[in-house]
Amino acid sequence: MKFLDFFVNQVLREPSIFLGIIVLLGMLFLKKKGTAVIVSTLKTIVGVRVLQIGTGLLVSASKPMLSMLVARFGLEGRIADPWTGVGEGLERMADVPLAGQIGMILLLAWLLHLLLSRITPLKVVYLTGHVAFTDTVLVTFFVFALTGWSDWRAVLFAVVLLAIYWWLFPALMIKPLKKLVGDDNITIGHNMAVVGWFAMMIAKITGDPKNDTEKLEFPGWLSIMKDSVISYSVIMAFLYTLIGILSGPTAAAEFTGGKNYILFSFMQGIDIAVGVTILLLGVRMFLAELLPAFQGFAKIVVPGAVPAVDNPVFWTYAPQATLLGVIFTVLGMAVGVGLQIALGSAYITIPSVIPIFFGGCTLGAFASKYGGIRGTIIATFLLGIVQVFGAVWLSQVVGFNIAAGGHIDYCTYWPALLSVLKVFFK
Repeated sequence: MKFLDFFVNQVLREPSIFLGIIVLLGMLFLKKKGTAVIVSTLKTIVGVRVLQIGTGLLVSASKPMLSMLVARFGLEGRIADPWTGVGEGLERMADVPLAGQIGMILLLAWLLHLLLSRITPLKVVYLTGHVAFTDTVLVTFFVFALTGWSDWRAVLFAVVLLAIYWWLFPALMIKPLKKLVGDDNITIGHNMAVVGWFAMMIAKITGDPKNDTEKLEFPGWLSIMKDSVISYSVIMAFLYTLIGILSGPTAAAEFTGGKNYILFSFMQGIDIAVGVTILLLGVRMFLAELLPAFQGFAKIVVPGAVPAVDNPVFWTYAPQATLLGVIFTVLGMAVGVGLQIALGSAYITIPSVIPIFFGGCTLGAFASKYGGIRGTIIATFLLGIVQVFGAVWLSQVVGFNIAAGGHIDYCTYWPALLSVLKVFFK
């Protein structure tokens, strides 16, 4: 039991080790030489750690900028952040047995999703361990909030809901994602597997794939923007400097550590470019090891399975689309919050940097191959508005006091499903 507890609560929550184990097993199943096994395993672990450092920098650079705006304009409402939801969910379940069964629920759901992949034509292996953990806490809390159960019924219900979510929707995204990833055999393993399809369809209806985002021509000296490092540096430094100016020195003082608030804001934008550069390096490193090794893993465990991986992997296929996606997601969310204020909404959604950045970039990449520049812009803008209203919808359905939906599936698929299920548990 101690080993099981260690595996569930330590290994599964550490993406670099978890993916390293998958590559290790895959290389062993392929009967590779010992040195090749060690090299691939270590490169995978290092690559994922590089990715984590890059994503951590994105979050740490963005949080104070969001906090400045909240402090300046006195926004109150529900925080659309997955980890805020995890924290509130665990706190609300602290007095019931479910809080101590999160690891068991995660493992059982993951094994059930493997079984579904093994016995059906839809074959995936969900590899985004840290996202699986947040899903497990949130969905377990949803079941508790909806039914009042805290016994084996709640465990079984949560396991089934999670297993289907990790198996069905990533599998259904395999074919649509081929336009983006080409011959690479991967699918999305994140909380965008449902709405990712809608992003593609909105883009397809509103845009033209012939106007490829990656062939976007900038006039004159702006041609330097085709370099992703330069484009992220210029746009994010400008955007964050603008946020700093709007926030003003008084609201910013709490977050700048004594630095000039405009210079601080500018450097936070530059740090975004640094984070993206590091992140993409890590993705290229671990993906080069994971894809061939995974074939060995799948051959034994789930023959013909496709790995469902974290969303930054998809940014490398359309870097300019990811930039458009995050910009117009921010604009869409700003419009959504403005509409909430204008309509007198009981709660205002306070967007978090995690769904803004990771959602905007990913949905932008997904939309790009179906709708080109215009389709990417329209899809991410509209979904930014949807995300704002859907976040509060989830908080009302499950009774969150602080949190709201984080990533976009938690602002659409989950509140819709829970609203239907709620009818049966009144």
